[in-house]
Parts: sequence; structure tokens; C-alpha cells
Amino acid sequence: MGIKAVYKNGVFRPLENVKLPEGTEVEVVVANPVEIVKKYAGALRELREVQEVDWEEAYHEYVLKRASDG
Repeated sequence: MGIKAVYKNGVFRPLENVKLPEGTEVEVVVANPVEIVKKYAGALRELREVQEVDWEEAYHEYVLKRASDG
């Protein structure tokens, strides 16, 4: 099930009527993270230079952990 929403003033607001019970926990996935990546790219680049992070390996480990968690 996918629900399109906008984020404004700290709240995700669905773009369409959603029929879910109150208190239903949902997971939000950013469909187009390009602007977010651009915003933090400089900081991530500096962090990598300081900590020698292998981002591909870190992402791979993250994906494997999420898969094993549920």
C-alpha cells in the first residue's frame, strides 16, 4: 500500500483520504531524495574524509540489517 503525502510544519499530510485505524504505525520512504542528498552532500563528503567511511559497504550492511529485522 502506498500513500502520497507532503511534509509541512513537522507533519506528514496525506494527499488523499486514507482509511487506516487511528494510531496505525506507518513507514515513510522518500521517493525522490535528490534534494536531500544535495543538501547534505558537503557534510557527508567532509565526514568521509575524516572517518574514511566506505559508504557502499555501510549501505549494504544497512540493507542486510533491515532485511533481517523484519
